[in-house]
Amino acid sequence: MTESNFSPSTAGSDLGLELLMQMEVAILRRAAPRSYEPEGLVPGFYLQFFPKEADGAACRTPWNHSPMLEFFLGEAEEFFESNPKPGSALSSGLWIENQESGEELPLSATARVLENSRILLVQAVREEYAQRVRLMRRSRDIRSTRADLMERRKITQFLLRTTKRKNPFDPVTKLYNREVFVDLVQAHIARLSIYAPHLALIMMSLDHTFDGPVEENAKEDAEALLRQIGHLLRRSLRKSDAAVHYGGGVFFVVAPGTTLQQSIMAAERLITLFKGFDFGLGHHLNLYLGCTSYQPGEEAKEFIVRARQALMDAVQAGPNKVGQRAPEIKHGKTG
Repeated sequence: MTESNFSPSTAGSDLGLELLMQMEVAILRRAAPRSYEPEGLVPGFYLQFFPKEADGAACRTPWNHSPMLEFFLGEAEEFFESNPKPGSALSSGLWIENQESGEELPLSATARVLENSRILLVQAVREEYAQRVRLMRRSRDIRSTRADLMERRKITQFLLRTTKRKNPFDPVTKLYNREVFVDLVQAHIARLSIYAPHLALIMMSLDHTFDGPVEENAKEDAEALLRQIGHLLRRSLRKSDAAVHYGGGVFFVVAPGTTLQQSIMAAERLITLFKGFDFGLGHHLNLYLGCTSYQPGEEAKEFIVRARQALMDAVQAGPNKVGQRAPEIKHGKTG
């Protein structure tokens, strides 16, 4: 590290330089056009990213290792040659450098005019970059959620029109009910070209008997369990997914924009989710799941039957297993 030329004898100056280093700011003092010398305490990111000089000093020409900094240096030189007043500054904005480790290094640069010198500041802006990433992800998630909700609303409106029912939802689980299941699948198939290029179907059966005694207490216990399951599915699935309570311990998940492999991963997550949830039964609730994907041109019935076949494969394999059935590739007739 080089010593500072900015009154190094004063404790205040030393403290300021140390703070700049802690803030990951590298200072380069302009000695002549395109000639700079590192000043003060050089931060770690600068020493790691920009190779040292042959004499062991910190890099004097960092722009040789960064095209973006090279571009900004041209603007900075024009700025310095325009005789700006002390206190004037020119900023580059944020850019990303890729380190040898594969990690991204967000940087920004500022050309600043002081009373007796002109300096170039190079700063690692990790927190600002992280904040931008968080905001971008949040914005993307909000847009995605809005799109999913709009799509769900369109599907529900379609069901209301086609089935002429006041409510297509099961009153206990708050999921879609059995009566609209086939219409629901057909609605998603009809919207495939508009909404998503893929469509998957997951059939889920609980390893739990709901056809027990008809006593009032048994009925209340069954409804309480189904209510918890409905809540768990609504909370864990995507907004675009449509969960259906088909009856007893049988459920379906219609998953738009989902491939067969992605549906298998989703089914495995459901197994993990149910294993970790306390339903008040005194034991884990085991599942059987069957997954398949839609083959363009096939009827909804074929799609649903294949999901059931996949579920039967899971039942044969044992509790908490996922069966899968890929659609058969239909070849056209040759003349």
